[in-house]
Amino acid sequence: MFSFLKKLGFYSTFSRLYDPTTTNREMSSPEIRAQKKQPPSPITSLPEEIFVDIVARVSRSYYPTLSQVSRRFRSLVASPELYARRSFLKRTEQCIYVAISKDQTSDIHWFTLSDGHRLIHIPSLPPMPLNGSYVAVGSSIFVIGGFQDWSITASVSLIDCRSHTAKALGEMPKAVAGSVTQVIDGKIYVIGGSDGHSPMKSRSRSMMVFDLETEVWKLKPWPDWEQGKVWFSSVEIGGKIYMRTCYNSFVYDPLAVTTNNCVGDEVLHSKEWLGACVIEEVLYYYDVRGKCLRGFDPKARAWGVVNGLEGLLPRGCSWSKAASYGGGRMVLFMQADEIWCAEIKVERREGGEIWGSVEWCDVVLGGNFRIMDCVPVPVLL
Repeated sequence: MFSFLKKLGFYSTFSRLYDPTTTNREMSSPEIRAQKKQPPSPITSLPEEIFVDIVARVSRSYYPTLSQVSRRFRSLVASPELYARRSFLKRTEQCIYVAISKDQTSDIHWFTLSDGHRLIHIPSLPPMPLNGSYVAVGSSIFVIGGFQDWSITASVSLIDCRSHTAKALGEMPKAVAGSVTQVIDGKIYVIGGSDGHSPMKSRSRSMMVFDLETEVWKLKPWPDWEQGKVWFSSVEIGGKIYMRTCYNSFVYDPLAVTTNNCVGDEVLHSKEWLGACVIEEVLYYYDVRGKCLRGFDPKARAWGVVNGLEGLLPRGCSWSKAASYGGGRMVLFMQADEIWCAEIKVERREGGEIWGSVEWCDVVLGGNFRIMDCVPVPVLL
């Protein structure tokens, strides 16, 4: 595509936009502003159909940057015509969406990880509740509950990751924040969380289920296991929800016909797993204390350490979040003095050992920010 842009005479404009070293300050410098007074680029005279076709073939991770270039780009990035063209191309792009709070007390703002190894703010999405739960369904993200203006909310919003717009979907039967939320067999399960102003003292004993087909909520009786505990982390593996409290880890099978559909797992709980992701039915998380990437195989019921990463990741991290990225890869966000991100490919070798290789590792965001969650979304082009 870039050779085509070069022939049209505006490759330099696109190459600058795609240069990961270009900062917002540079884009607004006197030198850049002076360039705007020069004769218009040939891109402005392109027929609309060709213009849409070119931008439709650009990775969506660059759209937030493109939207800041001009009114024409900003209008196009939000237009249904662009996404209709992308849909015609019939490709799916794995995107990483990141929920960020300025200081863990302010509202959530959404960023996306660009191919240029940066976190780019999505200005078209409004601030959202703190400590909500986020789950991807298709090319959308459900934002469930949380704290809005210091009050707990039962609101549910839907982010359309194709157009970067959000809409309200009504309310849950009960207001909660920081719940365990996973999708199983066309239903969103919302388990526990906080139902008051203090997440550690006021603990919800509710389980709510949203049927994606009927769009109806059901409030279910609270099971006997771990009543009122604070849930720290969860993943879905093979149709089951693996979740952790301070006191134990559990495996919940919502489709089981027996009453004993949730059991404690002491082996799983032997590690303080947080911010985990799943690749090929194996749970992975970065142990900030042990300074290693660990994996839990539910079939073997055993933990292991991913080999080959020694000395390749930043030290002194206080927390981490991981998200699967497709093709046996994950992105791992780590908080040191700045927010780092590494793309890691994992593979199981003969003998069962898991090895990893770092595709890239770099600072993606500076300043006093905290990543609350990261959500992988397969966006249909």
